[in-house]
Amino acid sequence: MQIDAHTHILSLGASEQFTTDYGREGSLCIYRSMGLLPSHRCATDHEWESATGASTEGFHVIGPDETVAGHPGFDKMIALAVSPQYLDGELIGTVDVLGQTDVGGPVDPERCNEYIAGCVRKQPDRIIGFASVNPLHRGVRVAVEELGRAVEQDGLQGVKLYPMYQHWSPADREVAFPIFAAARDLGIPVMVHQAGSTRIDARMEFARPALLDDVGREFRDLKLIIAHCGIPWIDEAMFMLTKHPNFYTELSYHIATITRRDLFLFLHRAEPFFVPLEKLFFGTDYPGFLYDPVALREKLLTVNEEAAVLQLPPIPQHQLDGIMGDNLAAVLGIS
Repeated sequence: MQIDAHTHILSLGASEQFTTDYGREGSLCIYRSMGLLPSHRCATDHEWESATGASTEGFHVIGPDETVAGHPGFDKMIALAVSPQYLDGELIGTVDVLGQTDVGGPVDPERCNEYIAGCVRKQPDRIIGFASVNPLHRGVRVAVEELGRAVEQDGLQGVKLYPMYQHWSPADREVAFPIFAAARDLGIPVMVHQAGSTRIDARMEFARPALLDDVGREFRDLKLIIAHCGIPWIDEAMFMLTKHPNFYTELSYHIATITRRDLFLFLHRAEPFFVPLEKLFFGTDYPGFLYDPVALREKLLTVNEEAAVLQLPPIPQHQLDGIMGDNLAAVLGIS
């Protein structure tokens, strides 16, 4: 089975200008590193269009059908909700601005989980929906109630949390722990963005993977997925997997930033680091810049071509197949 553990879908806001600015801020470092945008000053609209081949529309608004089409050969993909928060005075969160789901009414980030459920209904055999809640938006009690509603009524199968973006710590026993407790009681896995971000407003102090240590100590039966391999704290994230039996990670972002040879070496040293490869999941962060599911799948499945030149044994095919989807399928209880 092949599963993309980390995809985003629909839009983050109704404002076209906000969507443009948000997309550009997040990808500025990429285009500067490629020499396509100036590093010493802000780029003009013309320079952005020349670099990206796109107009000022910013992010592509990807619906459920486009998500499936963008994953040829994949069996399933997880679509992650983004819970509501205010950013630069704008209420953002997953919204359906083009009417690609059956969720009617005005565009509203408060209904982020309903929109994800609508995407699942559009592609029920391919898309797995994860909810999201923000305990600081309307309070912890409301967040816990919304998570229960999203799972029990909308049928979503996990939850994605964004502490650094929403300015709360996953180690906060009053703010965060009730969310983890609710997920445990609901029997769903939690994916947490415990990794860096190129967003200026994101708070790096809440991003370290080690902040999840108390969560693992307190909620020992909770299945927790560290997003993005904890980049740039990759070794720290991997040690969280070493320590906590029910901690996992997915490869998105990290897999796009390293060469195939470095990916082979990363996988090769996982087990000597006491992390079984069964704890790793393939993910892309689709449809983000440079995150082509087909190209990244090819990078993973051909890593053994690096074995001979490095004089190291190849990684068994069944373990690569596990990373590509079987490992996550086992955690989610799907076949």
